[in-house]
Formats: sequence, structure tokens, C-alpha cells
Amino acid sequence: MYQVLYRKWRSQSFDDVVGQEAITTTLKNEIRQGRFAHAYLLMGSRGIGKTTCARLIAKAVNCLSPQDGNPCNQCEICKAIDNGSLVDVVEIDAASNNSVGDIRDLRETAFFLPATAKYRVYIIDEVHALSKDAVSALLKILEEPPEHVIFILATTEVQKIPAAIQSRCQRFDFKRIPSDVIAGRLLHIAGEEGIPLEPEAALLVARLADGGMRDALSMLDLCVSHSKEVTVHTVSEAAGLIGQDYLFDMADGVAKGDLAAVMDLIAQVGGQAVEYDRLCAQLVGHFRNLLMVLSSKKPQELIVCLPETLDRYREQAKSFSTPRLLYAIRTLQEVQNAMTRTPSRRTELEMGVIRLCDPRLDQTPEALLQRVEKLEAKLNAALAGGLPAQTGAPAAPSRPEPRSAPEEAPRPARGPGPAPADPAKNAVPFPQWGEVLDRLGKLNPAARGALLNSSAYSAAGRILIASDNPVFREMMKTNEYTRASIKKAIMEVTGVKYGLGPYNGPAPASKPEEKAPLEEVLQKARDAGVPVDVQ
Repeated sequence: MYQVLYRKWRSQSFDDVVGQEAITTTLKNEIRQGRFAHAYLLMGSRGIGKTTCARLIAKAVNCLSPQDGNPCNQCEICKAIDNGSLVDVVEIDAASNNSVGDIRDLRETAFFLPATAKYRVYIIDEVHALSKDAVSALLKILEEPPEHVIFILATTEVQKIPAAIQSRCQRFDFKRIPSDVIAGRLLHIAGEEGIPLEPEAALLVARLADGGMRDALSMLDLCVSHSKEVTVHTVSEAAGLIGQDYLFDMADGVAKGDLAAVMDLIAQVGGQAVEYDRLCAQLVGHFRNLLMVLSSKKPQELIVCLPETLDRYREQAKSFSTPRLLYAIRTLQEVQNAMTRTPSRRTELEMGVIRLCDPRLDQTPEALLQRVEKLEAKLNAALAGGLPAQTGAPAAPSRPEPRSAPEEAPRPARGPGPAPADPAKNAVPFPQWGEVLDRLGKLNPAARGALLNSSAYSAAGRILIASDNPVFREMMKTNEYTRASIKKAIMEVTGVKYGLGPYNGPAPASKPEEKAPLEEVLQKARDAGVPVDVQ
């Protein structure tokens, strides 16, 4: 009967364990000196050697002829442990034996002396799955264990293990195995098994395994079943890396804002029996890979794909900015969460895609500032092409001569009596606001952009700014530099030092209705035949 590679090539000594040298060296020294603990906690992700080391500990402490801390693998004890016939070594899967009754049975048998071996060893895998009562029962025997008993607990989720359990165990943190180490081991095993394996294919398998040796050997088994020669193409086909062009097509549609094309692709992929939640997860991974290309110097170490696919990622990443990719990932993750609460998964995905394709639906401050900057760039280009900035508009008041020191705007004297009225009620339009904005554009372009379509009023020694832009309101609340820039621009234009405040009242009745400065410029641009996109 054929034996799968990960079982056939399971490490038979601590020296054979790959990628965990710090842990295996410590265990060897403890066993050689006879100073091993009564309880061990082995934690780490799957397939990196926890259960293998647990069995090696069980063999080494009971071996009749240990060799420098390693089991001999030749005595009857070692062979019995390998074939599972030694009753003194018990392996328990806590995922399926997690009740308090199971642990009480273990406690009762633990007090009996070993039948054959020197120590009775209990290996409890996935110990985090034990019930609360079972953990309490296990804690009791860990506090006062019999001298002939050794507990070895293994888990992939150490955060679920109570501190009382962890404090009574010697803990070892198993690390993910580096890809080059896994690839070297795969090439060695392939050579021994007579499997033609390309080094590039071995490295691709190692990256797909994400640090797990067992997963890498299982993938190699799958590739051998797929083709006699294991090449990069073989691994790609076996792992399903080929045939995902629709992800690039969808990302192209998002970059261009072509909602119809993306919707058609969703319908096509859904018709090919691809679940919508899986498609959403694939899109998250795709945008994550694009983000890695933009933010990492060595994206090939962070993205598992073919070399030509990496080139496609690099090319497509040019169509996105980092904030937009972050927004896409965050939006799709929200869609994933929503899919768990509704049967209408396709609808949730479609709504998420609509948000990605239409930048106007992105209300984050970063997106709003980007749109403001884009609009400013288009207006500047239009003005540079010969469009007059204020054709027919009344001349702005001349800038006063510089003064030796800024004057304070007159403020009403306060005296006894009732509180002063709302300053907005007595506010009058501030005629130099356009000139202030021009000056602000040189001092603080971001604040200038956030003040598009704004107006200002003067009242009681203060300039009251009327703006509906949430970005500007947030900047005024949290950014001292923004407030200082506006005050400086006002002082440089008027020579008077004003305070700032929001304008919350209605527009003065005496002031005739006028177009906002921005709308006036846009209308002039349209009249001159200049295409203007305000999105």
C-alpha cells in the first residue's frame, strides 16, 4: 500500500527535524541530561513539527538505547511507539475528546504505573479545544502529576490556553519554516524518491505551503499524481494558480470605473459554479497582492505566483494608488462579513463592487482630498491654457500697504448686562475672501482645496467661514496648522489680525444671490469649450 510522503518522511530523530533547530537542541540536551519537564506545551501553526517532536520526546525518554538525546529507533520500545502498539504512550485528539469525562478517565489511568516503558506519556493534540470543565480537570493533575507521567500538549491557538495551564508547562514556540529551507528538503526527498523536481517548482511549492513542511509534502504528492515531472507549470495547475484571469479583468474594470464590465464578469464567474464568498476572498487576495507590489521592495517573497503573473501584478498596480487599494481591501472585507449574515451573497458582492467602481461613493477623508486635488489640477490646467480667471468680475480690493505690526480687528466692548448676541446675526460678507484663498493656496494647498465653494463673513473681530465640506470641518477641529495658515493668509491680505469661527447663520438678506467662485470658473470653462470633470 502506498504511503504518502509526509508520513514516510516523518523525522525519526531530533536532528532530522527541519527549521526548528533551537527547540530540538534544547530537547536533546534535556533528555541527555535527564532533566526533562513533566509537562510540555508545543504551539505553532499546522504542519511545522509539533506532533513529530511530541512523539520524539515520548520515544527518547523511554528508549532503551538513547543516542545523544535521540531515540535509537531500533529497540522494541521505539518500534512499538512507531506502530502505535505501546499502551504507555497515549495520543488524544482534544477536538473530538474534549469533555470533562474524557479528562477524568485520563486522570484515573495516569496514576497506574507504566506497563512496559519507563514513563507513561500523554500527547494531547489541539488542547485548546477542551471544554472549560475539562481544562479544570486537566489543571488538577498538572499541579501534582505522578513521577512516572509526562504530558505533552500541542496547540495551534495558544491564546485560548488558560494562563494557569501555560505556567505549569515548559513552552516551545514553533516557527514557520523558511521557504528556502522547505525547498531544500523537498529537493532532497525528491532525489531519494526518484521524482524529477525543478528547483523553481520546489520553491513555488514551499511558498504555497506558507511555512508548513507537511503541506509542502502533500502538495508534492499532488503534483506527482498530476504529472511525472514536477515543473513550475505542473505546480501552478495542481494548485489552481492558472485560470484566474478574471481577477485581473475585474481589477481593470475597477481601475477604469467600468461597472458594467465588472458586473458581467461576476455573472460569468457565478455561472461557472464559483461561490460568491470565495470570489470575494479571491478579490481581497488580488488587491492585497497589488498592494504588496506597490509597498514592498521584494514582492516576489510575499506573493505566491508565477513569474509572468508577478509581471502582470506590477503592470496593473500602476493603475492604483495605495489609498485606493486599502479602500478596496477594506470594502471587500466588509462585504465578506455581510455575506455571513445574509443569503443574498451576490447582492452584497455587487453592492461592494459598485462602491469600488464609483469614487464618489468613497467618503473617506483621503478620497475627498484626492478628488479636491484632481479638480484643482484640472482648473489650473484650464487657466494655464488661457481661460481668464475672473473675466468681467469686479476688481478685488487692493491689498493694503504693509504695516509695522498687525492690527487687531475691533471687538465690541463687554460690560455688565446680558450676553452678547450671536455674531452670525450681525455678520456681513467678507469681500477679500477670494484673495485670502489665493494666498492660502501658497501657504497650505490642502486647506485651500478643502475650502472650495466656501464663503466668509466678518463679525465682531472674527472671520466666520461657511463651508459644507466635512474634510475642512475635520481639519479645523484637529489640525492647528490649518487654523494658523488661514489666520496668516487673512493677516497678509488685510493687515489685520482676525479670529476664526464657523458661520452657522443664514446668508444676509441684503446680499444678492451670487454664484460660488468655483461654479463661476467652471461655467466659464464650459463656455470656452474646456472639458471639465468634477468627479
